[in-house]
Amino acid sequence: MKKVVLLAIAFIFFSNSYAQKTELRVSLDSGLSAFSGQSAESSSYMSFSNFTGSGYTNNPYGSKNALSYGVSLNLKRVTKVNFIYGIGVGYEDLRSKTSLTNVFNDGSEAIPVSGETFMNVNTINVNPFAGYRFNADKFPIDLAAGFDIANILSTKEKGDATDASGNKYTTSRDRKTISTDFRPRIQISTDYQKFGVYLGYSFGLRNYLDGYVGGTNEAYSKIFRFGITYQVL
Repeated sequence: MKKVVLLAIAFIFFSNSYAQKTELRVSLDSGLSAFSGQSAESSSYMSFSNFTGSGYTNNPYGSKNALSYGVSLNLKRVTKVNFIYGIGVGYEDLRSKTSLTNVFNDGSEAIPVSGETFMNVNTINVNPFAGYRFNADKFPIDLAAGFDIANILSTKEKGDATDASGNKYTTSRDRKTISTDFRPRIQISTDYQKFGVYLGYSFGLRNYLDGYVGGTNEAYSKIFRFGITYQVL
């Protein structure tokens, strides 16, 4: 991944003869993320052990959206014919959610509960992109397509549930299965003076259940992004 970033930045800086200007922006990122695929579910159950005081969610790969956040730097070239290209590098905490309906406590019968499990996927994300700037002289609108190369730092399940008697059950479990996700991405943005906003969507091509055996094992990331930017250069 380090070589990809260095090559992309070098390409941008050594293309001065074709560029009209360079823009460097810092971005506060947010969005809604979830899992798709045959294994992604909106609800599941928790297995819990009183002896260890911990448990796990049977299927933590939630199909319900949860709020995500991040921060990034984005370097962009705008050519004389309004072609744009560049690269973004940032940190993201992507989260998905699944509802918890029951707890099996040390092999007991199902105990109805209310609660939810979040899957937190922390990544360092690199986003090369290219596109076109419309209405450049008045109110610029950039439409760009590219892909995310996500270096997955950690994947953790965190769940909380409560039964009718007020008993609480929690989970906190490592769920990292893959180290890299690759996501095609499309994004639209607009700027006013130094401030800007954007909307984007990306979907993962790497299966987070890769290597699992038995049954159907498919879970892929999907992210609807939005955020604000500030031009520093």
